[in-house]
Amino acid sequence: MGKQKIQVLSNISLLLVAIIWGSGFVASQMALDANLSSAFIMFVRFAIATIIIGVVFYKDLKANMKKEHLKGGIVIGLFLFLAFYVQTVGLQYTTPSNNAFITASNVVMVPFLWWIISKKRPSLKIFISSFLCLLGIGILSFNFSTGISFKLGDLLTLLCALLFACQIITTGVLAQKMDAKVVVFLQFAVATVLGFITFMLTDRNFAAFGSASGMAAVAYLGIFSTCLCYFLQTTAQQHVESAKAAIILATESLFGTVFSVILGYDKLTVNMVLGGLIILISILMTELKLPKKGEKELPEAELLFEEKEK
Repeated sequence: MGKQKIQVLSNISLLLVAIIWGSGFVASQMALDANLSSAFIMFVRFAIATIIIGVVFYKDLKANMKKEHLKGGIVIGLFLFLAFYVQTVGLQYTTPSNNAFITASNVVMVPFLWWIISKKRPSLKIFISSFLCLLGIGILSFNFSTGISFKLGDLLTLLCALLFACQIITTGVLAQKMDAKVVVFLQFAVATVLGFITFMLTDRNFAAFGSASGMAAVAYLGIFSTCLCYFLQTTAQQHVESAKAAIILATESLFGTVFSVILGYDKLTVNMVLGGLIILISILMTELKLPKKGEKELPEAELLFEEKEK
């Protein structure tokens, strides 16, 4: 297969990931509507993904797993679990569309976290995109009758976005020399353990396994939104520049809103369209790289760690 065809298929794979992740916001809402707790959803979701990855890639994991990988896997998995857990809890107090768009703002946060670590100041473009992102979130939270109404769920989702940004940074810093399958497996396994501990401390309702509709939603999250999507993303990004991949994946929030409106969880409003559009523009601004004349554009990962490798 030619290089161009592989790139086209990789782009399609990333778009499929964005669509499935978008549908995941609604699947999470369906699980919550079936009275499944956030801890139960996290535990079962990641347990399914861990088992699948462990079985399918057993030989690769056995060959590439090293003791020094455990530290990185634990840290990355901790941030992954906290991000998803806070996101799911936040979904109980806001709409799937707000949850999707505000979660996507993690793309804007990453450069500022990297600024703290590397002491390298973000560009003016990042500051402008961050302002636009905050403006978009403000519009999403504005009610014409009561004014600004920033719900608890919106605040929790903003925290979730920060945690996802931390997960992205730690993955970049700690997983540079780790096999991709090992990284995925370890963070899923850690999230499973943390999910089980949280479930035992807060819920312990094993009767939830008997909820057909709830388990169907969680199974979808585990098989498709978690296992399949992370595998497709890892594979596709071997053939697509990180900046371009991030732009495609940023449409996750758009698809999340579309599914939410179609299935009746959200009503299409002026606030949703305008606020969501501004957030989407802020995300695209962050990822679009305009190299200077005669300068070769570097993939995002290379730009991120260029200073460190020197």
